[in-house]
Amino acid sequence: MGSRGGEIAMKREDGGPGRSVLIDYSMHKLVIEKASQGTAKERDKIQVCVPRWPMFVKIDDPWWHANLARFPHGYAACNMICSERIPPLPQEVRDRLIDLYCPAASIATIKSNDADRDCLVRLYLGRRKIQNTARRGRNFFSLRNYPLHLNQAEELDLQIFEYARAMAEMLAMMHWTAKIDANDVEFVLGGTQKTGIGEHTHEFFGRHCLWVLDFDCCKPLTMDAAGVEQAARAFLRNDPYFPRPAIEGSLDHALWFEFRSRYLDCSQHRVATSNTHDLGLPELFITQVEELHHQIVNRRPSAPSS
Repeated sequence: MGSRGGEIAMKREDGGPGRSVLIDYSMHKLVIEKASQGTAKERDKIQVCVPRWPMFVKIDDPWWHANLARFPHGYAACNMICSERIPPLPQEVRDRLIDLYCPAASIATIKSNDADRDCLVRLYLGRRKIQNTARRGRNFFSLRNYPLHLNQAEELDLQIFEYARAMAEMLAMMHWTAKIDANDVEFVLGGTQKTGIGEHTHEFFGRHCLWVLDFDCCKPLTMDAAGVEQAARAFLRNDPYFPRPAIEGSLDHALWFEFRSRYLDCSQHRVATSNTHDLGLPELFITQVEELHHQIVNRRPSAPSS
């Protein structure tokens, strides 16, 4: 559906535990408002696109009387959030991803599948993919929310350090300006936004942007130690979009250090302009993430010896 010169995405209330489109709308709107506040320098630092024009439509909203007939037959009114649709990656990029990662037996099917034209790539800078080549031909493949892991991003020579800095900037804004924990948000590579924010050019992906979406599990943060712990646990509970602490000397550690440095730089500036009593909280957040991550890694079972 088109509006304001662009297409609109719609998200129904699914009734899942802890999920609400009203919360999604409220948090989404808050993130947009806070991202647009502050100095020009602060706004310029956030090189992540947020879908514009969020709107909440209740099940009994008169909007349905005017628009329900435009939906597929049998569609019923419901609570719903509407916002700017993230443009999918272009056809040539989709074909490259399919040729590179899709099992050979499925390539023709996937290229002709309408559902796979809505291609957004989940960027996992905190996880490497371990591919069992013996099973590759039997793996399910879809371009809808395709997960691109760190080692795949390296193979494609993507600007992983630029993405890590952009994620850090957005997370700092959400923590210390919007004051939410960023629980379960997603970062995806998609088409460009007409605002020109965060536009990248790459040989494989062409012109594209890093986007953040899905705010329905976000919760308010208190500006104290309890809030910091909440944010740290949300960080590690989420899918591995953000870089993770790693062994010194590794590329993973260099990426984590870049993310960490940018997060602290942006956070300190935002905290200092609101309440100097909170200046130690960003550093405490990073410390807790590193400590909790270390505990998680140590609890994992060791690989069997050969």
